[in-house]
Amino acid sequence: MSGTPAFTTRTPSAIAGVWALFLAFAFLMVGNGLQRILLPIRGQAEGIGPGAMGMVMAFHFGGYLFGARIITRLLAAVGHIRVFAALASTASAAVLVNAVLVNSVTWSLAYFVGGFCNAGVLVVLESWLNDRASNQTRGRILGFYMMVMMGGTAGGQLLVNVGAPEGFELFVLSSVLISLAVIPVTLSASSAPPVTTAEPMPIRELYRMVPSAIVGLFFCSFVQSAATSMGAVFGTESGMATSKVATFTAVSVIGAVVLQIPLGGLSDRYPRRAVIIVVATISCGLALAGTWIPTSGSLILLLNFAFGAFVFPLYGQFVALANDWVPPEKHMAAASGIIMVSSAGAVLSPVVLAFSMETFGPHAYYGALAAVLALMVCYLLYRIRVQEAIPVERQSTFQPILARSGEMAHSVGRWVRSPLQEWLAHHGRRHVEGGDGP
Repeated sequence: MSGTPAFTTRTPSAIAGVWALFLAFAFLMVGNGLQRILLPIRGQAEGIGPGAMGMVMAFHFGGYLFGARIITRLLAAVGHIRVFAALASTASAAVLVNAVLVNSVTWSLAYFVGGFCNAGVLVVLESWLNDRASNQTRGRILGFYMMVMMGGTAGGQLLVNVGAPEGFELFVLSSVLISLAVIPVTLSASSAPPVTTAEPMPIRELYRMVPSAIVGLFFCSFVQSAATSMGAVFGTESGMATSKVATFTAVSVIGAVVLQIPLGGLSDRYPRRAVIIVVATISCGLALAGTWIPTSGSLILLLNFAFGAFVFPLYGQFVALANDWVPPEKHMAAASGIIMVSSAGAVLSPVVLAFSMETFGPHAYYGALAAVLALMVCYLLYRIRVQEAIPVERQSTFQPILARSGEMAHSVGRWVRSPLQEWLAHHGRRHVEGGDGP
């Protein structure tokens, strides 16, 4: 990928070079995080049941899937900045529609539009960041990108405590935050990158190469989508106060950061499928515990924190598993298929979770997730019996990425593979160039 001279120095210089993009991304994540928890809470107050809310969330991920497929055509037609401004403005308007027309049908349509726009702006931002990064800085920029994503989402969810969900003020706040994302991008001095497209790899071909990864990606995206979209529905249906619902959803996002690197490191040092099975089994056990832990105390918050800590690293581990078997020259083509499989799991998840909670009660939220995780473990055990694992020394390197991450996350350069060596090499070059000796 191309890179500018500013990106061959230290991390602060690399981040400063794309500050406008990160600032825009932060506004988007906070605004979207607020909207994601606001809709279920407001829906519960308006008598909208979990089934209808599940359909709203499914439409959102459907819009995301649709937007990710066609946005490159818009980029080729009018460019990154115009596409970003148009999509962010439309997403902001969709939030206001949700405040004015409070029913599941209009929310589904508006949230579909919001999902389409969010997918588009993420494609714009990630392709822009990917173009501005060099091999030396791409991993560090990705790390900061993930920090902004998770921190912004958690912060936006906690913002629900600053107003009354029954009014329109929080919807306006979410809309304003999303609109503010337009300002740094349109005023940035950084030039937009050229539009490039990669020929995608058919999902059927990807499945033939590495079925464990494709099935696992579908299941883990199903679970992660439920945690980020239906967790608030579970909280409201369980009778949690608004402040506790916000904390409940935020702690899983925070937990997602805690074990990403340690668990990813284990999957690099030991047979990856074995590590994934252990992590998924622990996640399944935590989900089963969630079916009987009362929601009135604080223990449910601790459990959801641990659940997020174990569940969210699975996506990056399955991506690494796919890259273990896919030839290096096809990694970028495979990334498109990976995102499609992930999005399919995300679309199905809210519908299944909503039906389960309406049929069996709120605690079926954790019960359904435990069942899906158990299916994942059983399939991986079967694959271990019929297909030998790739040698550990030939495994690819884990990347701390989340479901439906785009090219920026799926095309991390050699810094992620050997960060210490890259740091030493970089600083060694600086010392040699500065005449400091060996």
